[in-house]
Amino acid sequence: MRRKYDARNKRNFVIILVIAIIIIGIFSLFIYKYKQAGKIAYNVKTGSILQDDKKNYVNVDDDAILKVRWNGNYYLVYQNKKISLGKKVIVFDTIANSIKLYGKYHEIREDGKIIEIKDETALANTSDTKFYKMDDREYLLVDREINSTDKSIDASNYLLVELDRMGNAKLSNYKLNLKTINPTTLLTSKYSFDIANEILKYNKLDIDLKKIIGTTNQYKPDPTETDKEGGEGEGDGQGQGQNAINANGAGNGQVINDNTQGGGGEETDIEEIIAKTKATSIIRVSEGLTQIDIDYVVFDPYNEYKSVYATIVRNGVSENIKMSDTDTHMILTGLSPDTAYNVKFYYTTVDKDTRETITTKFEEVTMRTKKPEYSVAVYKVSGINKTVSYKVYLQEGYSINKINMSCTFNYRDTIGEDVSEIKTKTLTKEINITGNNKTIMDSFSIDGYDIVNDSIVRINIDSVSSGDKVTRIDSYATFKIGG
Repeated sequence: MRRKYDARNKRNFVIILVIAIIIIGIFSLFIYKYKQAGKIAYNVKTGSILQDDKKNYVNVDDDAILKVRWNGNYYLVYQNKKISLGKKVIVFDTIANSIKLYGKYHEIREDGKIIEIKDETALANTSDTKFYKMDDREYLLVDREINSTDKSIDASNYLLVELDRMGNAKLSNYKLNLKTINPTTLLTSKYSFDIANEILKYNKLDIDLKKIIGTTNQYKPDPTETDKEGGEGEGDGQGQGQNAINANGAGNGQVINDNTQGGGGEETDIEEIIAKTKATSIIRVSEGLTQIDIDYVVFDPYNEYKSVYATIVRNGVSENIKMSDTDTHMILTGLSPDTAYNVKFYYTTVDKDTRETITTKFEEVTMRTKKPEYSVAVYKVSGINKTVSYKVYLQEGYSINKINMSCTFNYRDTIGEDVSEIKTKTLTKEINITGNNKTIMDSFSIDGYDIVNDSIVRINIDSVSSGDKVTRIDSYATFKIGG
């Protein structure tokens, strides 16, 4: 009996030892990955645009560093903040028209080969046509021009395509944000992409994208629908009808396709869109400086909805905004520029048995108002008056009452006989704005400062104020003294 008990103890000890070794190994691997991730850093150039993990666009106009955590999630170190970006990041350089991808993507090439890329991938310019599957029902198209077969969608440089389970798609980039309601095919210079069916076509090669890492897309073509595509870009521009409401969508119940070529600018009634949508949904979002325009469809064939409304947090207060069940357009006004707003959309019905009100959220969209654009140019440098004159170009359509400027330069400070020290000086100025001027002129006095020869002087627009709302700008101009 004693020998059996000793053998059982030894077996338990071995099991505990193995478990301990596995735990130590896992912990050591975690520490290793944590340390390795901490060493990875990428510079993000000024003028770049990218999205955070909530789909808000971040305009980079100052030094920024992209880093990665041990679990593969990227974050941006920018203006003393750490901005979470998720596991995949698209950085578009608006100055060089180049793109850098971070994370794991599947590139599908024109010979049908599938190449898995990871970490950092640089595309020198957007004329280098590419197609990527990013994730289940998520794709990235890269080309100088990206259009739909009926010309209702007109994008440039890149386009992010995100499908829902029914085959509808959100199409977005830093200038575009819309939603398809019909089967749509996108065209580039090298391939076509049938979104709902997830078919990529290079010349005569058809690639079923559903077979690449799988799909949860449940779209099935309507057998009653005839083939309206008319081939690859053939026909007179009327073959498919209006796939999406673009940025030129009118608010009077009609959609005007201004981009139709050869079709004469066909108009499509909103009733046709409602009939094809068969779901209450948000169709298009267009962000402005202080307002957001939203096109939507309320599909209630049995008159079951008690109410339809949106909720938005504005100035720290949650508001409910009633939506018409007969109109298709709403405008959210009184918003702050360059601000993210999360808007949730609901409809209510009444339970037939309990008579209780049931609230259903049918969509949630995070939107961001545009940032006002201001620029500054050096107008004159006077060596006699010791002044730097400049001109500021103001944003039209946005009224401000104040603008904050600064001037930064290096100067030589004499602290003793034949002893001097180079210091940095920043002068600031607050300018009151009245009227509707398009530009303003002003100057900084640099009298009394021995500015270092070949020194860079920077004139900066720090911020603007509209009432009590302050918006950071950080637009600047530079020049050399004596250079």
